[in-house]
Amino acid sequence: MRRSPVLAAVMLILFALITSGASGAAKLKAEYKLTTNVANETAWGRGAVKFAELAREYTGGKVNIKVYPNAVLVGGDQMRQGEMVQSGAIDFMLNSTINISPMIGEFNVFALPFLFPSYEAVDAAVSSPAGEKLFKVLERYNMVGLGWGENGFRELTNNVRPITSPDDMKGLKIRVTVPIYVDIMRALGANPVAMNWGEVFTSLQQRVIDGQENPVVGIIIPTKIYEVQKYLTNWHYSYDALVLAANGNVWQSFPAEIQEQLQRAATDAMKWQVGISREGLKEGNDFLRSKGMVVTDLAPEQLAAFREKTKPVYDKWADKVGKDIVKAFEDAVAGAK
Repeated sequence: MRRSPVLAAVMLILFALITSGASGAAKLKAEYKLTTNVANETAWGRGAVKFAELAREYTGGKVNIKVYPNAVLVGGDQMRQGEMVQSGAIDFMLNSTINISPMIGEFNVFALPFLFPSYEAVDAAVSSPAGEKLFKVLERYNMVGLGWGENGFRELTNNVRPITSPDDMKGLKIRVTVPIYVDIMRALGANPVAMNWGEVFTSLQQRVIDGQENPVVGIIIPTKIYEVQKYLTNWHYSYDALVLAANGNVWQSFPAEIQEQLQRAATDAMKWQVGISREGLKEGNDFLRSKGMVVTDLAPEQLAAFREKTKPVYDKWADKVGKDIVKAFEDAVAGAK
């Protein structure tokens, strides 16, 4: 029996749809790589693991993401992670804005000294058009921002003396990561030493450096910095946001349904991650005291002296970041007060 031309055409269309669907499914890789530069046991690392778990759950097992901690995919060079995601050599990252900022200068906004007075101000900023502006910038680098996580406010530790004024910073060798932190430490009279995180503990232990700056719950406690440092100063001088992002080509390879499922996984995982990063802040400081650390909480008038000393650095880097982005963040912060 001869088929009508119309029936034949319909069958060809159906066949094309079926085979294209099958080939689309075949494009999914057996494993997608996600990089972080910390251990999975940290709040940061746990957020990456949670995203991988939810991605698998929400996609019904179609998307399998494996977390590679401690920057192992880039030979320990934490600054290369963004470049590798941009190129597609790595599929996803949960990366600190500090590590992204040498490649994408707009992300230095989070490191502007004393911009954020509180976690409420941070939340207001990242959930506002200011946060969306940075995700738009990511797109120019072939990356898609999926969510904001948190490493936390960066506090100062050292082995020499309590820090209560800028004068106390003079001569201290402080490990830092990026140029803006070099400028901040120099403005305060300290000697900044750029160093990958993997070298820090041993360098503190051997007194190659005097101190470092990192979040209490996210880094200082889980990496046992208290074993090699005596003094902690809570000064909230800089905030360390995390960006969960995907390579743009990888993201576009996912069908719309899977994109929606992965976006939901990212949103839920980052909300959970921010929550655990803030758990136990008070208990964390008490824990550090129990380990023999001297913990100093700076009063508003003490913080004002640090803010005044670092104002030239703020102004210099605001110009580099871009006045429109800085203003968007300042407006969001002002609205949260």
